[in-house]
Amino acid sequence: MWGPSTVVRSGGLLSGARLGCRVKEEDVGRRETFSAEWLDLELSTRPEEGWCRREADERRRETLEQRGETRVLEQRSPWGVLRFGVLGQPLAQHLLPYARTLPLPLFAPPDLRGAKAGVPRTLSRSLSHEAQRDLAQLPPHLPSTPGPKRGTLEGGNWGN
Repeated sequence: MWGPSTVVRSGGLLSGARLGCRVKEEDVGRRETFSAEWLDLELSTRPEEGWCRREADERRRETLEQRGETRVLEQRSPWGVLRFGVLGQPLAQHLLPYARTLPLPLFAPPDLRGAKAGVPRTLSRSLSHEAQRDLAQLPPHLPSTPGPKRGTLEGGNWGN
């Protein structure tokens, strides 16, 4: 888990920040709890590419060098959304590929098969007599469908 949020200052100016988010829910009636913690926002200062100013005074033997800085903002969410860009400009939004983070759902029913007490378990018991009669009138077999054609691969040809 991510620790407390941090803010970094350099010379009195904000140079970076890491902000975390923590969510906790509790349902006392159902005796369920949920908690999540993630790194939500990250702000970092980086040198700007191609922006440098250098002045030299030979008489006084002084040099002055300045480099540009860019503040990069990165925001993550547990829903798979990543926003990335430069501070002060619109952020680009990217959807990350779906990945299950937990092997089981958080709140699983006590009976994992999904059957409820008192509910019939077979289709024939749950269908009414009319529905059973309609199913009996269906043809016993389905019509056959032609399969895909098999092409031969000779010398780089795909069956053409």
